Amino acid sequence: MKEEGEGKWKKKEKEGEKTKNKEHCIDYGCDELGRLKSVLLHTPGEELSLINESNFRYWLYDRVPDIPGYIEEHRRYRALLESCGVKVYELSDYVEENRPLIGKLPNLTFLHDIAVISDKGAMLSKMRPPARENEEVVVKEALGRLGIPILNEFKGSGGFFEGCLLLSKDTVFVADTERHTYSFIREFMSNILNEFKEVIYTRIPQARHYMHPDTVFNRVRKDLGLAYLPAFEETFLFTRRSGERIDFAELMWQRGMEIIPVTASEQQRLACSFVPLESGTIFHYDTALDRKTEAALEERGVEIIPFHPKALLAGGGSLRCHTLRLHRKKN
Repeated sequence: MKEEGEGKWKKKEKEGEKTKNKEHCIDYGCDELGRLKSVLLHTPGEELSLINESNFRYWLYDRVPDIPGYIEEHRRYRALLESCGVKVYELSDYVEENRPLIGKLPNLTFLHDIAVISDKGAMLSKMRPPARENEEVVVKEALGRLGIPILNEFKGSGGFFEGCLLLSKDTVFVADTERHTYSFIREFMSNILNEFKEVIYTRIPQARHYMHPDTVFNRVRKDLGLAYLPAFEETFLFTRRSGERIDFAELMWQRGMEIIPVTASEQQRLACSFVPLESGTIFHYDTALDRKTEAALEERGVEIIPFHPKALLAGGGSLRCHTLRLHRKKN
């Protein structure tokens, strides 16, 4: 009788777990620039206290953060997203098994670096040790609890790969930065070309202000982008069967996308790293662009929703870095 009772209890427990998982099976996919519907954020907390004057560079910060100010600005950004109708999921609400790691990861708030969400599932990064090691472990658990499958992840060690960009349902953009190991880039391209038609690969300078792909390029609309073109040292277009050297701006032009170039000064102020709310409307730091670039965007009908950063700048990241976009409405 005891075994039968235990069996019934375990059956109910499994049924309850299925119901719980079903409730968290959200819509996902950001291949197209439709209206942003949901994001994953991590409101930073006690982990920021790990950073001090002797180790802020180790933790990849530009300076020691003003913790209350940092948290308040992050919450203000969350409120801005929600005021525009974006559903915000809080990372810690979906992490149980790996919860102790959260307090050890002061860069965890930069969720965009850790995963990119396509219609096919999540492409997980392998974060660069030691400062960002294991961030993908926490995010993987949260994505699993939200019902988002993993499309690609790195099992091996000895390398790192911090992010890519989705340009369409067919095209992935990869930049060889200081946060990428070439062997891991090759592994990623080999795997992802089984799911996407092509990968655009570019080699850019190995320096901090070129740390991720969105520091040199980003989509504003399907027909418009911002880019810092001098950073594109060598660019190639790869498919399953071929690879050829290309001129990035020329290829984008042939495909109907105009590139507005940004200056070196703008690039270092994260000009290309913004969050599209929808095609032609972007959230952006009000310190990122020169007036000339703002005017060029305005002439093309682009709306900029400004956000003024102060404390957030200590981490060297943009609003985009803080935002793991989960789902966009299909056009």
